[in-house]
Amino acid sequence: MECESLARAEALSAASALDGSPVVLHEDTGIVVVDTSADPKVLASRLGLCHFVSEWLDSCLPQDLEARASTIDVPGPIRVRSTKVGEIAMDLAAVSRRVGAIVGESRGVDLHSPASDIRLVFSNRVHVGRVVAAIDRTSFEERKNRYMPFIYPASLHPKFARALVNLTQVPNGQTLLDPFCGTGAIVAEAAMIGLNARGTDIAERMIEGAGRNLAHLGLEADLRKCDVGDIAHATKGVRGIATDPPYGRSTSTDGEEIPVLYRRAFAAFADVLSRKDRVAIVVPDPALLSGADDFKILDKHELRVHRSLTRYFCVLERH
Repeated sequence: MECESLARAEALSAASALDGSPVVLHEDTGIVVVDTSADPKVLASRLGLCHFVSEWLDSCLPQDLEARASTIDVPGPIRVRSTKVGEIAMDLAAVSRRVGAIVGESRGVDLHSPASDIRLVFSNRVHVGRVVAAIDRTSFEERKNRYMPFIYPASLHPKFARALVNLTQVPNGQTLLDPFCGTGAIVAEAAMIGLNARGTDIAERMIEGAGRNLAHLGLEADLRKCDVGDIAHATKGVRGIATDPPYGRSTSTDGEEIPVLYRRAFAAFADVLSRKDRVAIVVPDPALLSGADDFKILDKHELRVHRSLTRYFCVLERH
């Protein structure tokens, strides 16, 4: 279950949060090449949906790869590994060996501790990069709600919670709020990347449970029992909102109709955010954004969860 457009938007938003002024140079299925001043290792430490951050070296047609390989200029010794996006008929191991022989002729080859780990990604074109950092996607699986002390079935997967946080473009050290914090998944991801994380929820048991989950992860955040309509009084200095509100009638909404709750929530969001600040929100139907009169919808990313549920990751900007 992935969403390529969401992963791409997360990468660009994270670079923007790091004051990296990203400019897209090339796009391909599964690949985005960006010119940015963001520190690549710091960028990788923020991301949830990407696999690698690499220094871009070249992009070409597959048939031109071996001719271009001799121009690759990186410190040696080197290692070459290949992967593909989609069903491409290709012997990746053989390609890696041939390119490795060309590049390594003058630089040497070390398959265990190379100075340069070169990665070939075959999509519509082949993209050559020197790996700077790999995103530890296993760690997101380990933080799934089923492994936490407080479990709730509607909790957002940590990798998507991280993406939602990044879509707000809140810089490190600034304040992010989740006004429907539930089990604390979004708040936890915000705290892990160095944001001042705050969470509110109308249900006392959710606040207590989120606190237990954060303590289990060794994280700290400001958690308060608060109706969404009162967040302006409960929290100050918010630079962005990331949230996954309730989708159906339940005790967590006190029986309030969902469209009414969303209209009231966006009115409260407008009270705590300044112009150009962002809301990243997950909704089951974009029509629920119709009450966001003080916001401009910047982006929507569709993620099919199963036959009866599609989630839309939406980004809005305060007028």
